[in-house]
Amino acid sequence: MKITSKYLVIALLATVAVVCSCGKTKEKSSEKAILEFWVGNVEYKINGTSISYLYPKVDENLWTGFVSMPVAPSKVVISRGATIDPPVTAARDFMQEQIYTLTAEDGSKQTYKVKADKTLYLN
Repeated sequence: MKITSKYLVIALLATVAVVCSCGKTKEKSSEKAILEFWVGNVEYKINGTSISYLYPKVDENLWTGFVSMPVAPSKVVISRGATIDPPVTAARDFMQEQIYTLTAEDGSKQTYKVKADKTLYLN
């Protein structure tokens, strides 16, 4: 009879372990946003999925903060759990439009376009 009690206790513990391990799994996040974007000491403006910086004009052909060579962003803050492609450590030419794709934990994607904006000064 003692052996039966022992097996009953083992069966009960096994049942409790199975029930506890079948708890609700954490839902994966769908968040995939760029929250901050910096190149050098310049913070770019985020407007929906467009990110840009309007360089202040100094004279006819010179803009302050103008970067004529490819550089890597100095700081990029994205949603927790999201990933970004291409890696932000890669040097990019921000005078040309650059595309970044964020992927959320749930696999959904969002594309962002990043570019320096001088259009107001061209007229």
